[in-house]
Amino acid sequence: MLIPALFGVAVLLLSERLSKVLGVIGSGLTFLISLWVVYLFDYSKSSAVQFYEEYTVLEELGVKLSLGLDGLSLIMYLLTTLVSLVAILWSVRDHQINFRLKEYFSAFLFSESFLIGVFTSFDLIVFYVFYELVLIPMLFAIGIWGYKLRLYSAYKFFIYIFVSSLFLLLGIVSTAVQHYRLFGEFSFSYFDLLRNTYPLGLEIFIFLLFFIAFAVKTPLVPFHTWLPDAHGEAPTAGSVVLAAILLKMGTYALLRFNVGLFPEATLNLMPFMVAIGLITIIYASWMTIAQNNVKRFVAYSSVSHMGFVVTAMFLLNMEGFRASVIEMFAHGLTSAGLFMMAGFIYNRLHTFNMESLRGSVKFMPVFAVITALTAFAAMGLPGGSSFWGKFLTVLSAREYSYTLALLVLVGAFFSAAYVLYMVKTLFLDVREESILIHFRDIRGYKLFSFIMLIVPILLVGFFPHLFFNMFEGSISLILRKFTGLE
Repeated sequence: MLIPALFGVAVLLLSERLSKVLGVIGSGLTFLISLWVVYLFDYSKSSAVQFYEEYTVLEELGVKLSLGLDGLSLIMYLLTTLVSLVAILWSVRDHQINFRLKEYFSAFLFSESFLIGVFTSFDLIVFYVFYELVLIPMLFAIGIWGYKLRLYSAYKFFIYIFVSSLFLLLGIVSTAVQHYRLFGEFSFSYFDLLRNTYPLGLEIFIFLLFFIAFAVKTPLVPFHTWLPDAHGEAPTAGSVVLAAILLKMGTYALLRFNVGLFPEATLNLMPFMVAIGLITIIYASWMTIAQNNVKRFVAYSSVSHMGFVVTAMFLLNMEGFRASVIEMFAHGLTSAGLFMMAGFIYNRLHTFNMESLRGSVKFMPVFAVITALTAFAAMGLPGGSSFWGKFLTVLSAREYSYTLALLVLVGAFFSAAYVLYMVKTLFLDVREESILIHFRDIRGYKLFSFIMLIVPILLVGFFPHLFFNMFEGSISLILRKFTGLE
């Protein structure tokens, strides 16, 4: 957490010509540390919190800076450091990023630091602080370096997330007050709050307070309307971080806090939550196909994928939990790649209009292969990263009924339909060749950024057990809460 924050400060204090170098070094060093942590992690004890550190912040209320990694945090931490490095590498040669470089690269470094705080915090107040701090650098990234409607989109993004987070704050305070009633002391520690018991009505009420905040962040239908605007106007790297990591804050928190802390409420609200997930999949898929702006197209597809994550999560079985977490990681990779694809084409054609993109990859064979790999992985083709999320969601739904499994399959069909529509537009439609023939293929920093995503996409697709081993223990521990509950 400290390394990207310190490099962010260094970027602000030193010469602007060093901004890109310091940004790459800071995020690169953080990524290397995350790989070292992945190597050192004891996978036989993935349910236990490792590398744990605790510092008292406010003794009277029991607020502590408690940081550590269990398996669930580990995979999100790895995704954060990887995507943050990819976003900064992409920005080094992004033609749109040509002014106020100090502020730009420091914003992404601070954002990475705060995101690591979100996924490693085991004190709910500290989690809330990091959860809110992430808004600030992203607000400036959209508002300063975005496109035509950037200010409107930045304000809308900030207001939606900030206002919904107030419900989260009330929910956190309510859990601490209940802990005080039961044990005579205030605590915001996740481990202490796991011991809480609630009357069913109160538990459902607090569950819904948490849910409103995380449903807006995820986002789920009908809380999703800020996302297409934010994505559509954000710079490419901003869209990459927003889709790949910020949305996962919502789904990660749903699993960690809603499902983890409130099992009775989760069980009672399970049909409602699965229904919201399915509605999100199908509605967002329809909206995706209807878009004529490629960035909004990818944005709505992200909403649809989050529907799969939530549907699988609230099926409350092992396959569903596996599907939910692996789909979070997989979507982080594919959504980042699709937004980079959109940004690369924009630098060539200066438009996001789908009609204008017809045949636009024709004279760029390397870029065409990378785009196809990313798109088919997002679709859920076997061998791609999203296949396991969709397959395990169907398997999980089948444990309840064929009808539910069929509804998930319908959602998977729509997600395949919109990806195929995009591939047809980019690869098979015809346009005037003289406009395209002088396009240079992808190379340098941008090619390296794409390769950094393609490698884990294929690893998840062909060797999913490597990633399941990371978080299997953590999700088993959460699932045990439902043993014996009716």
